[in-house]
Amino acid sequence: MQWIPDWGQARIESMVANRPDWCISRQRTWGVPMSLFVHKDTEELHPRTLELMEEVAKRVEVDGIQAWWDLDAKEILGDEADQYVKVPDTLDVWFDSGSTHSSVVDVRPEFAGHAADMYLEGSDQHRGWFMSSLMISTAMKGKAPYRQVLTHGFTVDGQGRKMSKSIGNTVSPQDVMNKLGADILRLWVASTDYTGEMAVSDEILKRAADSYRRIRNTARFLLANLNGFDPAKDMVKPEEMVVLDRWAVGCAKAAQEDILKAYEAYDFHEVVQRLMRFCSVEMGSFYLDIIKDRQYTAKADSVARRSCQTALYHIAEALVRWMAPILSFTADEVWGYLPGEREKYVFTGEWYEGLFGLADSEAMNDAFWDELLKVRGEVNKVIEQARADKKVGGSLEAAVTLYAE
Repeated sequence: MQWIPDWGQARIESMVANRPDWCISRQRTWGVPMSLFVHKDTEELHPRTLELMEEVAKRVEVDGIQAWWDLDAKEILGDEADQYVKVPDTLDVWFDSGSTHSSVVDVRPEFAGHAADMYLEGSDQHRGWFMSSLMISTAMKGKAPYRQVLTHGFTVDGQGRKMSKSIGNTVSPQDVMNKLGADILRLWVASTDYTGEMAVSDEILKRAADSYRRIRNTARFLLANLNGFDPAKDMVKPEEMVVLDRWAVGCAKAAQEDILKAYEAYDFHEVVQRLMRFCSVEMGSFYLDIIKDRQYTAKADSVARRSCQTALYHIAEALVRWMAPILSFTADEVWGYLPGEREKYVFTGEWYEGLFGLADSEAMNDAFWDELLKVRGEVNKVIEQARADKKVGGSLEAAVTLYAE
């Protein structure tokens, strides 16, 4: 069994070890009846209690929960009815929820006998749903009802204060969706470390919207430059592609490895950070910028342009899948504009397997490009200083001379 975050295991162990006896009856007018009959004089349960409970359960299956309240004890106790009292108590609601592994999972033939993949709730449920489920399942089956348990913190405002209508610091998810869109709300959730309190405010949501625009604009650029590209006819073989284009596909391959690893660990904020780094740094500030001349001036069906489009196609195929679990609506929109034959929905497919990278044995391998980017970064610093000093108006006015020691 895995607890996410790790400290959840120590917390549940402590709570189970120090838990007092559990009174499972409640004196309420609504709830699941205990369906018990107690002797008026001895206060002992009827000797056929289990049999009677089964009979009541059959009636409830047919007529609903009201069958218990409408039941005349004589119908199932006969002449003994006058000696027993029908208990009006209901079960503790935690007993109800703690039994869902049986009432929801075990009743389905395809899941019967198997533990649920995950229980997901707030951190307060260690003493609630997680514990009651564990106790009841262990008593019934001798094992836990779940394989993984993930807990998250609670939503607070930008100053870390608990949400309160009296303070006026509440944020309505519906208002956020109406104003910014559902995907930006989803992006905020995914970009926040859920193992602690999750802060939200107008400023925080604005930053999420800015991040969203970066990802969306990257997708738009990819789609715009795939216009007229048919992967079935125009795809360039990896060994015939421009080295820079193969490097870009390799960047996507490395990003996918990181992103899939983060998804497997439920580190959604790591997914967002890696996705942003890919779109902003590796693509936006470098590759997508320097391919524009080739895309806009080279002959439409030239190898130089088709090589670039091949890289963009592979990147787009991967990117849309990385986005899908978080930016679901945007991914669905992008999916509809990608060229080539594909499944109807991005959500029913697999991770993209068409990515490839540069071989270490190549002269212009990943290490070469890493070094080149370092040099480029240093050159950009000098150019920025020259711009600040009014020596040049832009980078195109600068001539760079490199010296090697």
